[in-house]
Amino acid sequence: MIDKIREIIMPVLQEENAELVEIIYRREAGRQVLRLLVDSNGGIKLVDCARLNEKIGQVLDERDIIQESYVIEVDSPGIDRPFKTKRDYERAIGRLVRVTLSERIQDKKEYVARLEEVSDIGVKIDVKKKGIIEIPFEKIVRAREEIEFN
Repeated sequence: MIDKIREIIMPVLQEENAELVEIIYRREAGRQVLRLLVDSNGGIKLVDCARLNEKIGQVLDERDIIQESYVIEVDSPGIDRPFKTKRDYERAIGRLVRVTLSERIQDKKEYVARLEEVSDIGVKIDVKKKGIIEIPFEKIVRAREEIEFN
């Protein structure tokens, strides 16, 4: 079912320059819920989620692949969601991130810094006062976007 839903909604997401992060389809509080976590390079706003909810709901209703009654929710992955894939890191380029390491790099096991670059082997972050630091993926225990206060 998830693969069929993904196939149907991908054209809508591509048209809206949005990217599917995760599909969750399960029973919650006695009802079926289809939760779509989406993001974009510029971040996803509430108004974007509402528009996508309406468009995706229409497409799914037209195709009628979900036979039972369900609720659709389009949401952002949330700022506290840990990065799981290389693509998660790529979406955060230019943003502030918190990276926790398995071992020290330049005397620290945790950095809050601007994510500058992502490669196949790791990331480069810009740490104030220390400059650019390269971190291999295998040394990252956890990484996520950090709230930035200006």
